Amino acid sequence: MKTIFKPTILILLASILMLPSCNRVREETIQSYPNGKPMLVFLVKGDKKSPVRVGERMYYENGQLQFEKTFSGQPEIPDGIWRYYFDNGQLFASGDFTKNHSFGSDWVFLNRNGQPYYDGQLDSVTVSDMGSLGTPSTVSFCSGKHQDVIQFYSNFTVRSTERLTDGVRNGKVFFYFPNGNPQVEANFANGLEDGPYIVYRQNGIPFYQGNYQSGKRIGIWEFYDEEGNLENTLDYSSQPTTSK
Repeated sequence: MKTIFKPTILILLASILMLPSCNRVREETIQSYPNGKPMLVFLVKGDKKSPVRVGERMYYENGQLQFEKTFSGQPEIPDGIWRYYFDNGQLFASGDFTKNHSFGSDWVFLNRNGQPYYDGQLDSVTVSDMGSLGTPSTVSFCSGKHQDVIQFYSNFTVRSTERLTDGVRNGKVFFYFPNGNPQVEANFANGLEDGPYIVYRQNGIPFYQGNYQSGKRIGIWEFYDEEGNLENTLDYSSQPTTSK
C-alpha cells in the first residue's frame, strides 16, 4: 500500500527540518584584511532575512583574536563575559556585561606578560568609557582616596596615565603615541601643572620643554627642531606669565 503525503504534511516536515538551522549559530564575515583574513566576524542565528547577532569577534591582521563579545535579545544587548586580547594572544581584559550592559563589571586587566596590570591593593576597577570598537578606553583603578586612571588605544597600548587624589590631578601625568613613544610628561599639584613639562615628537625627539608653577609657565622654555637641535628659547621670567 502506497503512502501518500499531503501538501500540509510536507510543509510541516520542511518546517521541522528548518528549525535546527535557524537556531544554529553561524559566522558572517563583515570585514576582511587585504590579505583575505577576517577582521570582523558576527555570530548570528535566525533566518537570513532577520538575523540576530549573538556574538562578535575582531581579529588582528596576524590572525590573532583581538576581542570576543556576546549579546542577547532583540535588539541586541551586551551580555555575558567579554574578553580582549593582545596581538600576541595574551588576555588583556575580561568584563561581565550581565548586569551593567554599558560598561560591564568585575573587570580584570593583565599586561602582555599575563601579570595583573595594577600592582597593589585595590578597592575597585571600573570602566567609564568604551572606544569606537567597544573596547575599554578609560579605566580607573581605585584604592582609598587615590584613583589611577589609564586610557587605552583600541590595540590596548597605553594612551595616558594619571593619578587623582580625591578627584583632583596630583603627581605625574603621561601621554603616549599609538607606537608607545612618550608624547607628554607633566607633573600636577592640586589640579594644576606644577614642575617639569616636556612634549615629544612622535619619533621620540623632544619638541619643547620647560617648567610650570601653579599652572603658569616659568623660567626658560626650550624649543627643538625635528632633529632635536635647540631652535629657540622663551624666558617666561622676563614677561607676563601666560597659561599653557
